[in-house]
Amino acid sequence: MENNNQGINTKQLENFFLNQNIEINFTNFFIALFLSLILAYIVKFTYIKVSRTLNDKEYFSETFVPLAIITTLVITVIKFSLALSLGLVGALSIVRFRAAIKEPEELVYLFFVIAIGLANGANQFLLSTLSTIVIVIFLFLRSTFASKKNNNFEFNSDVNIISININNKSEINVDEIIKKLKPYFKYLKLKSANLDDNLRSYIFWYNIEEDKIEKFLKDLKTISTNEVEISIYSKTGAYE
Repeated sequence: MENNNQGINTKQLENFFLNQNIEINFTNFFIALFLSLILAYIVKFTYIKVSRTLNDKEYFSETFVPLAIITTLVITVIKFSLALSLGLVGALSIVRFRAAIKEPEELVYLFFVIAIGLANGANQFLLSTLSTIVIVIFLFLRSTFASKKNNNFEFNSDVNIISININNKSEINVDEIIKKLKPYFKYLKLKSANLDDNLRSYIFWYNIEEDKIEKFLKDLKTISTNEVEISIYSKTGAYE
């Protein structure tokens, strides 16, 4: 009797997984794709304008639109079939993404775009649109207030950047270097640090008094050695 019940349950389970009909409303589907495309372009524009990342914004943001569209497509398909959704989980479990994302902000924007695709794929058009508008407004306001707070220092890839690379064999500490240079800066902020077996690398954002540029450059030459490499970049080109 128990064997018969198990046989029936197994058969019912197979029918549940294999006999599900996928009926896609193509009108909603194309609306979802179009809306994902538009909203992803808005996120791309926002990222380029207000992101604080030092990486190539144009290059990285090229992934936003296809990512939103693909996510919309996937959600549209699997929401009609439990079998397909479980199959997708199994397929993705063997995929390993080796691309390292060094900037946390990049991860936030990627998740933002994925969320847009998820919402549109689930036909939550109003929710995705309103959420995108609110988040974009917040990002622009945050960028505006941050710039005013820090002496009109602009948070974008064109700001002044100082890169310090120290050989691990050197006894010089980055704090010693910054202590010598700090009197020249109106603003200084550590953006990233990378420590490996051979090199300690630091990237800072900075803003400097115009009348101190010449002496600043002279001091840089005295600090730079075979064990310490200092590179500077500016949006004006004045310090290069």
